[in-house]
Amino acid sequence: MRPEISICIAATRPVGLVRLLASLARQKLPPGLTFEVIVVDNAPCEASRAAVQTWSGPAPLRRLEEPVPNIALARNRAVDAAAGRWLAFVDDDETADEEWLAAFEERVRRGEADGLFGPVLPRLEEVVTPWLDAEAFYARPRFATGTILGRGDLRTGNALLRAALFQGRRFDPAWGRSGGSDAELFGRMLRAGARFEWCDEARVVEWIEPGRHKPRWLARRAFRGGVTFSRIERARGARAGLARPLAAALVCAAALPLAALRGRGAALRAWMRLCTQAGHLHARLGGDVEIYGGRGAAPGRRRGP
Repeated sequence: MRPEISICIAATRPVGLVRLLASLARQKLPPGLTFEVIVVDNAPCEASRAAVQTWSGPAPLRRLEEPVPNIALARNRAVDAAAGRWLAFVDDDETADEEWLAAFEERVRRGEADGLFGPVLPRLEEVVTPWLDAEAFYARPRFATGTILGRGDLRTGNALLRAALFQGRRFDPAWGRSGGSDAELFGRMLRAGARFEWCDEARVVEWIEPGRHKPRWLARRAFRGGVTFSRIERARGARAGLARPLAAALVCAAALPLAALRGRGAALRAWMRLCTQAGHLHARLGGDVEIYGGRGAAPGRRRGP
């Protein structure tokens, strides 16, 4: 029988995958709600194979391999294999609340959305930088349930979309090493008329690894965000000159000394804003970044810091 939901996971972290699968096995489901789990291993190794063997949930699980280090290709393998009417996306550094699928299902029955997105709540695996507050620096925006979402609010970290939206559409592998393939694809869906809503009851936790609980990592993420945003805008045909990000970068640089006087948190926020503008400039000069794979730079692309 066709499942109602296919949970699609692009996996590169065996330890995180074990933790995620354990949370999916604990889902409290309403009567009649069926699901399957599809794990696409994008860094195949013995540890990742063993991680899948820990599955003890109430639904079938399939493990596929995508040996090319490209998250868009891995997600596409999951989409191709999915049999559900709805496709759920969750990352392998996350865990799902026990009511995660039930909350999405309730909103599906009550609304007319083509896709639902929920909160991703940060939690530290280990405190590395004591003054760096997880809620202040890693939390993402939240909205009231039912809020209509725009393209800036969409990502695969916690999402449920109609399978029909993927007819003739896939994640673009051109974005599969740099990140942004989810935002780019969901933007195309929006332009085609899809309706995306927020479901605040469908919660997942993002586990912040020790290597990410550092100002340097946040600055790099801000830089990558600037690069990705400008690349997507350029792909959409938007005008992408240098004047605006250059002016914004100068303003941010001028504000740094004053921000430093207000403390480390304020200084870091100012530095992150400057890094974002630097990312815009980098992209508009033809540069790129690579955050997935780690087996050499993509041909013809420059790597960011």
